[in-house]
Amino acid sequence: MKNLTRVSVITERGRLVGVYIPPDAPPSDPRAPVPQLVAGPGQKMREVQLEVPSEFRNPKVVDGFHALVRRKLKLRK
Repeated sequence: MKNLTRVSVITERGRLVGVYIPPDAPPSDPRAPVPQLVAGPGQKMREVQLEVPSEFRNPKVVDGFHALVRRKLKLRK
């Protein structure tokens, strides 16, 4: 079975604006800041389950992941 992760995605007018992949584990310090994604005016926030690559050091991996998100949500480039 694939390792799926719930990913938050922001779109605007049918285009991808931002993607947030939550960390695997919560911060060890309970007072540490917790990041979250917030949609602005005219934007929509969605959550999808995707298989997330283990590393994003290669730009081709990032482009491929963004293409996967666009296909999943049927967005324009």
